[in-house]
Amino acid sequence: MKRNELEANIKLIDEKVKAYQQDLQKLREQLDALDEQEKEREKFVSSKELVNLIYKKVGKNINMSTIKRWADEGYLGEVIDEKERFWALHSKQGKKRFLYPKVHALTFLYEKGFLLPEFEVLDRVLVTNPEFDHTIGIVINCDLNKGEFLYNLQIEGTYEIIKDIKERELTLVTGDVNK
Repeated sequence: MKRNELEANIKLIDEKVKAYQQDLQKLREQLDALDEQEKEREKFVSSKELVNLIYKKVGKNINMSTIKRWADEGYLGEVIDEKERFWALHSKQGKKRFLYPKVHALTFLYEKGFLLPEFEVLDRVLVTNPEFDHTIGIVINCDLNKGEFLYNLQIEGTYEIIKDIKERELTLVTGDVNK
């Protein structure tokens, strides 16, 4: 190859590398936006998620029109258009999807009796949180706090009280448990 051809090829490849670097930077920015929006989305609940949650917790089928009415009356908090607020997230085509702040919506459902804790007082539970090394305790209290149930337990054997254990960190215990 002649010098001119080599210099032209180097220049061409150099331009391609710069374009790819710009594309890479844009993709990284989009990924960061996606990560941020996924975290933010966890703070909200959709109408369909509310319907499914009510059915799961109390076995009652609620119509979407009931959820819409509650939203219109302000019981579920600020109504947010999912596509507008979370533009980076992949969403289903078609109908608008409305989201509600999880804390407001779950507090309302709890007050209406549509959301019940998984475990009752005096249930025997296993704490799956590694901090407590598979501790077994008895539920002595349960409260809804910031959209999730927190439990106070009395540990078997020591009678020590541990507070604010999240529902997802507990499993119902039946029979004998070997440590």
